[in-house]
Amino acid sequence: MENVIVTAFIHLPDHYQKLDFYMKYGEKLLNMNYRKIIFIETEMYDTFKSFESTLNKFILIKKEHMYLYKYLDFLNEKTEGNQQKDNNLFYTIMCNKTEFVKEAIESEMFEAENYIWVDFGIFKILNEPVLFENLNKQYHKIRIGTIWNLDSPCCINLHTQIAWYFAGGIFGGDKESLLKFSKLMKKEVLEFIKNNNHLLWEVNLWYLVYQNNKDLFQPYLCDHNNSIINNY
Repeated sequence: MENVIVTAFIHLPDHYQKLDFYMKYGEKLLNMNYRKIIFIETEMYDTFKSFESTLNKFILIKKEHMYLYKYLDFLNEKTEGNQQKDNNLFYTIMCNKTEFVKEAIESEMFEAENYIWVDFGIFKILNEPVLFENLNKQYHKIRIGTIWNLDSPCCINLHTQIAWYFAGGIFGGDKESLLKFSKLMKKEVLEFIKNNNHLLWEVNLWYLVYQNNKDLFQPYLCDHNNSIINNY
């Protein structure tokens, strides 16, 4: 049984990557010959609805429906990121990746044992040849790309600076592991904002989840290039 790709597109008008960027790279993902569940903002559906097919199933969403959205008015901005994109609304979407996968599994739109999250704009970091067939590999843990050595001491402020222990763009695995990852991530995020009153990159929070749940993960080395798929 082929894996199912899960992705999402929520347009942020103030983001430095404009709609044309996502049209260019998102279309490449949507044209791939894989079954996909795409969470898309209601306002953006008309832009991409021509891609709906037996392979592409859309789920309409609104930013306001994400579980972290209701906290935005009460959170501070404390991270040291790219001012053109790194803010709490952006983090709300990034931290929702595991929730999107959970909802895709629970939707039962396709029958599959393995699901794989792929960023909507992943093609921006890819150059031919890419071993796309790897996206159908089966795992019984969270298969996730790592850039920094997970065994090395953390030499940055995890609360304010981005940590590239995990690459972020792709992770997958069997349904049971992914649902557990989603549950652990949600708990970690809510605990973090309770204690720190701000949000941050999903990869930092994934690293915190990993520290206490290493047996759940099956990491592989990669970078923000073809290796994120070629080594999956």
